[in-house]
Amino acid sequence: MKITAVKGIPLGCTCSPISDALSTSAARQALLVRIETDSGYYGIGEAFTYGAPLAVMKYIVEMQLAPILVDQDPARIELHWNTMYWRTIAHGRRSMVMGAISGIDIALWDLLGKICHMPVYKLLGACSDTVPSYASGGFYAPGKGIDGLRAELEGYMEKGYQDAKIKIGRNLDRPGSPLRYMANQEYSVTVEEDIRRMETAREILGPGRLIVDTNASWDSYTAIQAGPELHRLGVCWLEEPVPFEDLEGMQRISRELPDILVAGCETQQGLKNFETMVRMDAVDILQPDIGWAGGFTECRKIGAMGEAAGRKVSLHCFGSAVLFGASLHLAASMANTEMMESEENPNPLKTDIVKEPFQADRHMNFYVPQGDGLGVELDWTKLEKYIIMM
Repeated sequence: MKITAVKGIPLGCTCSPISDALSTSAARQALLVRIETDSGYYGIGEAFTYGAPLAVMKYIVEMQLAPILVDQDPARIELHWNTMYWRTIAHGRRSMVMGAISGIDIALWDLLGKICHMPVYKLLGACSDTVPSYASGGFYAPGKGIDGLRAELEGYMEKGYQDAKIKIGRNLDRPGSPLRYMANQEYSVTVEEDIRRMETAREILGPGRLIVDTNASWDSYTAIQAGPELHRLGVCWLEEPVPFEDLEGMQRISRELPDILVAGCETQQGLKNFETMVRMDAVDILQPDIGWAGGFTECRKIGAMGEAAGRKVSLHCFGSAVLFGASLHLAASMANTEMMESEENPNPLKTDIVKEPFQADRHMNFYVPQGDGLGVELDWTKLEKYIIMM
């Protein structure tokens, strides 16, 4: 069997505006990767983009990486990963090139699972058939306010979630706030209102775990100064408190706030970079994104490295149904999975392009799809309306 084509499929749709500490999104996008073979089997993956131009991601997949794979045996996934990595080493390693490699790698594992008639997580050595999750939401939005946040979180609890994450840090009144450099500064709140937002979340969650995410908008001084309030409100995890390269800052926060776990980093990529974070004691909870950090091939190594160092893994997941399905398989294959992000913002690219929705028990532990490969059956008729022509 040989690979005959590697294609990027750009998807997009508009959505109601939502903001984190820095960015505002009024649209969702995804780059699916389809790998075809001369046997009729095909695999689907997703290269996560973080808002990068889809045309650029598609070009990297089809013009730079596809020629490496065409006419090759699709089952030699470790070889293909290393070949793509080393042939782009001078300008790759990070950012969009690694994202493209990640999407291709996911598609190769989906393809291998279909060839072997097995779910991917069992190919990797299954640890569990279900994956615990937390509700990921709590964004800023026009007219939302405290009452809107309360209603949102109450809805999560009614669904069965026990733990949740909210955004904090969208403060123009805070000295040095990088929000002043962003194109959209709407929906900002005062530091005091952020405290009220956390108080509301704590009230609704009760004994559940409260995670707060500053999207790297703080510095270590701000985080340490906020420590007493975070401790009072029972914040369990502080996600990406400082800019991603400030490992010394994360290290200081971990040292000064021993009762609060530092989580990160969704934007980090590659085993070596995660290993450096762990070696420096800069992070307690590892949060790779399978569509960005290196696909199944690299992320399973990140998980194993974390397990050896006594670190838990909680996968970042904010993409389409393909990314969510892949994340479930990876999470279920690792013994040190703590829980996984389950985005609750409206996202048709996650809910409207699959024939069957993802299933969970009454506590929102998701069942891993049991079909061949990822087990995510796309509705190509519905998917076509989201395809962006380039």
